[in-house]
Amino acid sequence: MKRLFFAITLVISLLPTQSLAVTESPTPSPTASNSPTVGSSPSPTATKSATPTKKPTTTKKPSSTKKAAPSPSAKWPPKGFKVMDDVYWRTPSVETMMNVAAGDAALTRAIKVCKEFSCGRIQVASVLGCVYWEIESRVVSPNPDAAGSFLTMGMLRTLVKSTAGKEIATIVLRSGVAYSPTVAVVPTAIVCHQNQTTERVPSNTYVGR
Repeated sequence: MKRLFFAITLVISLLPTQSLAVTESPTPSPTASNSPTVGSSPSPTATKSATPTKKPTTTKKPSSTKKAAPSPSAKWPPKGFKVMDDVYWRTPSVETMMNVAAGDAALTRAIKVCKEFSCGRIQVASVLGCVYWEIESRVVSPNPDAAGSFLTMGMLRTLVKSTAGKEIATIVLRSGVAYSPTVAVVPTAIVCHQNQTTERVPSNTYVGR
């Protein structure tokens, strides 16, 4: 089975930033357009010349046309992403999540669930494209008996639908743990599958300890 696989090192000091808490839906901020401005060049004007009989005649200058410059290609690799084995990923900000959700009804519904359950978030992309994605995450909370350490509450396995090459997927990692500001969902492994599966996609499977 051909697939792209890598593990993400768990950085305990960054765990609190992994949770996605949604208490209200802020208005997405507008983004600047990168599309080039297309303008037409002035058309050549007619000029008049005088003849000995003073009969006005009109001569036209040969028209010249300029070829439109091709549109710039999409920037790749995506800015701010980490990469390994042609797979790109990053933890997006909550603002980025809301901006993407403004045009994605399914993502909007997924974010609303995070009012009830503790969630994580991630964006992934692949050079080749994926038949489906598999993301493994660890759900953790602070250890009350040892400052600076964390307890594993359970494991989360998330399956995500196919993406084309260089297409960015924005994903909510919904755990089965009730929402708490101290609970974090930390991705530990990402797999870009190149073959079909009989499992239900998309899906979240949480197994508590």
